[in-house]
Amino acid sequence: MDYSIIIPVYNEQKALPVLIDRLYKINQKIEIIFIDDGSTDKTNEILKKNTDRFKIIENKTNLGKGASLQKGILASIKKNIFLMDGDLEVDTKSIPDLIKKFESNDSDALIGVRWNRFELQPFEINRLGNFIINEIFNFIYKTNFSDILCCIKIIKSDKIKMFKIKSKNFEIESELMRIIAINKISFIEEKVKYSRRDISEGKKLKYSDSWSILKTILLKNN
Repeated sequence: MDYSIIIPVYNEQKALPVLIDRLYKINQKIEIIFIDDGSTDKTNEILKKNTDRFKIIENKTNLGKGASLQKGILASIKKNIFLMDGDLEVDTKSIPDLIKKFESNDSDALIGVRWNRFELQPFEINRLGNFIINEIFNFIYKTNFSDILCCIKIIKSDKIKMFKIKSKNFEIESELMRIIAINKISFIEEKVKYSRRDISEGKKLKYSDSWSILKTILLKNN
């Protein structure tokens, strides 16, 4: 199981015990890297109790999701990189199935899909925003992606480490997708079980982050 699972976390003391319990149940040969992005709650305290199983990287201050993922990618030693969030919005029980699906194909990347491209019901403003951003991306890059902002991605290490990732915050997802699109990295899409949480439950992404995401999409480099 030549995989590094990379998980950035910030103030996730409520979700971490469940997440850690589930991660202990997956193949022990899988490298798991947590990046604590300057948490101010008990996140770091919880992580430090599990250094026997996980590699822990600490940011002294909050640097952002993108900056944290960059550190995790650089620290990984396995042939395949599995990117995910630590908030339990995506069902972590599906990790073995996603790996199995990736290994059954010859593609260099697997991209998680929370909902089908035109699946807008039940109506949610957040889903509508995701749809608009997704369609702008597809129009600019002449692609047919279903959900570019899903946090779940598996990418062969040599395919992602050859690029210098610049994003510091949530726009990291659109930058990674831009890299995949521009460089024609082969991929498959796979549906994941998703349960959205709101700000009161610890949701970090804000409406204002849409501007940095759109800006990243419009910068056609890499």
